[in-house]
Amino acid sequence: MPSYESGQYSLGYIDPSDVQTKDLKQMQDYFYQSNYTTNSTYWLQGAIDKRFKVGDQQLYNQMYGQNSQNVQKFFFNLIRRHINMIAGFQRKNRKSTITMPVNDGDDPLADDYNKVMRWCDDRDGFQEYLSQAFEGACDVGEYLLHLYPDYTFDPISGDLFTDAVSWNNYLIDSYSRKQDLSDCNGIWRRRWTSKNAAKMLIPGYSKEIDKMKPGGMKDGRFPLQAELQNVAINNLFTYDEFYYRTTRPGKIILDPHSGEAVEWEEAEGDEEDTMERVLAQQPWLQVHKTDIPTVKLVISLSGKMVYHGKTLLNTDNYPFIPCQTYVEQDIQAYAWRKQGIIRNLRDSQFLYNMRKVIELQLLQSSLNAGWIYPVDVVPDPKCFRQSSGGDGFLIPLKAGRQPGEIQRIEPVAIPQSLLELSNSLAEDITKISGVNEELLGSATDDKSGILSMLRQGAGLTTLQTIFDKLDYSQRLYGKIRLQAIRKNFSKGKIRNILGHDADPRFWSSHSQKYAIAVEEGNYSTTQRQMELQQLLHFKEIGVAIADKSLVRAAFLTNKRQVIEDMEEQKQAEQQQQQAQSEQQEKVDNAKIMAAFSKSKVDMAREQDLQASAQERMAKIQDLHADSEYKSSRADLEMVKTMIELEDMDLNNLKTNIELAVYLKEANKASQQMSEMTAMSV
Repeated sequence: MPSYESGQYSLGYIDPSDVQTKDLKQMQDYFYQSNYTTNSTYWLQGAIDKRFKVGDQQLYNQMYGQNSQNVQKFFFNLIRRHINMIAGFQRKNRKSTITMPVNDGDDPLADDYNKVMRWCDDRDGFQEYLSQAFEGACDVGEYLLHLYPDYTFDPISGDLFTDAVSWNNYLIDSYSRKQDLSDCNGIWRRRWTSKNAAKMLIPGYSKEIDKMKPGGMKDGRFPLQAELQNVAINNLFTYDEFYYRTTRPGKIILDPHSGEAVEWEEAEGDEEDTMERVLAQQPWLQVHKTDIPTVKLVISLSGKMVYHGKTLLNTDNYPFIPCQTYVEQDIQAYAWRKQGIIRNLRDSQFLYNMRKVIELQLLQSSLNAGWIYPVDVVPDPKCFRQSSGGDGFLIPLKAGRQPGEIQRIEPVAIPQSLLELSNSLAEDITKISGVNEELLGSATDDKSGILSMLRQGAGLTTLQTIFDKLDYSQRLYGKIRLQAIRKNFSKGKIRNILGHDADPRFWSSHSQKYAIAVEEGNYSTTQRQMELQQLLHFKEIGVAIADKSLVRAAFLTNKRQVIEDMEEQKQAEQQQQQAQSEQQEKVDNAKIMAAFSKSKVDMAREQDLQASAQERMAKIQDLHADSEYKSSRADLEMVKTMIELEDMDLNNLKTNIELAVYLKEANKASQQMSEMTAMSV
């Protein structure tokens, strides 16, 4: 970064002789005066909320007037456990910021984004600061998450760190309605730094800082900051960061064929005529000049303007994201627009404390309610004010006086309704906060497990609005971090984080607009633990996930030895399976040979049967031939007989013919019987 001493003010450093500093200071002062009244009422109510949370006994006189009875104030804090339950539930169910691919081809890009964002989250402890901001929002209504770069260990790209800004350390536009701050006109944050810290926050301004004398710039602004109670405030500088909404000239590249539009961003190392060459290669593209909304930063040290220019993240958005609980923007009274959970519990907490104090007074009065005595009976009336330590107390009487001359005042009995009223007030705090006994873990009624789960779910429903707002804040913060990574991290740093070169679309604003979506997912300590959870889930639902993939994603102290043992076991199992397969193959071959032999025997038997059948058919044919021969021979014999009978008379001829026909039929029947007998054999 060019130094201030060299005279290079192009990066935003302001020349002390520049008249622009007067205009910036006037703008900053006008913004503070315009929004101080509304923000101060919110600061005051937030301070009261915080004091109720910590149990400040001095709240009685300040909020409800002086108490005529000079009694000791007690504070039975029931609010803190409700806040701890809600904040503890968030800590127990933390979510990670992840990017989801829009299309299937965007998976590698989303994986690269997820690894880099997870690396940043782990480095700056984002989850802890998010929980702090959420708990602070539950207290007073709103906290800010601040993303800023730190160049201490990386002068080239810097590291992205997170901070939770409390309600009394910033002044915000009173009329901002959107949670993404897209309609916010300005934010002013004040910090107190030492001289060495100021040199680190403003590199290149060391000589000017050495000339400045820290005097604890008491300009009356931000009056509720805790640093104002510091006795060593005279050794600190006020470090003010003022962000305001403005515009910058930009160029939009339009593609009339596809209908796409993207801003032209000049990357580091691009030549001046890069756009002209792109337009020459693609002449159908159109350039549209417009004013793009952006945010600028003014830094002042002890009231002296030292910087004016782009935000330190080099993006067009505020580096802040509000974490809110209950916000009602349409209420005119600004003190009630932003409320935490404590705001509506304050009255119940005060009444509960008051009732408890009364109960203690009645209990103490029962020990010694008072005495009625003549003025000349006891030598010292102070003896009636003695407190019993368990052995009673002494009341000396003057000579000649009797104990019956003094009379003890009986104490007032504590009514049972008073105790029930205290319990009712304690229950009111639970009802108003929306946290039931199941969520607090103190339910004593005998309920079934299913009913308890239903009541616990109903209690979470009453708090769903604040958890949904937290999820939305986390998504918005993830988008800002993603833009800051793209704008500030070098390719070498991304390569070291990923272990390989990033997807070519990693630095493209077009991909962040259309290729991925920032969501919240299951939280784990590292990216690999999240991967392990996902792999286990897929394996449970039946997806074929290799054991080696699970071991690779798991955290084991001696992972290499475990992998080697797995490989040896796998090889032994493979050898055993191979031996079993060989043995099974031999058994299968034997079965095949046995089956083949059996088939051969069956074939031979079949051929035998076929040969026997053919032999029988031949015998049948022989019988048929023999039968036909006999039939022909019989006919011949009949003809011879008829010839011999030519000389016989006609009557004898008719008789002979009938006899011949009868004999022929008898022979035919005898032949059929022979064939049937042969076939049956």
